Amino acid sequence: MKIIAYTYEADYHCIDCTNKRFGATPTYRIHRDNEGNLIDVVLSIDEWQELDESYLAENPTQYLACGDCHEIIDEYTIESEAIA
Repeated sequence: MKIIAYTYEADYHCIDCTNKRFGATPTYRIHRDNEGNLIDVVLSIDEWQELDESYLAENPTQYLACGDCHEIIDEYTIESEAIA
């Protein structure tokens, strides 16, 4: 289980952009964003994908991208048999 991203200001952010914004520290849950929300982690086992079957039928590959630099953080592809 590793940290792949952080959530703040109603978006996902990569580790590099989060470090630039808040500093490199493992205690992100003590920081607050501009909206007053605590910064939280997204772990490699967390479900960030949209798993609704009708959405998956049209979007079998989904990407988790950073809200700042727009780099792809993670990718999820469902097998076509799973949504048939």
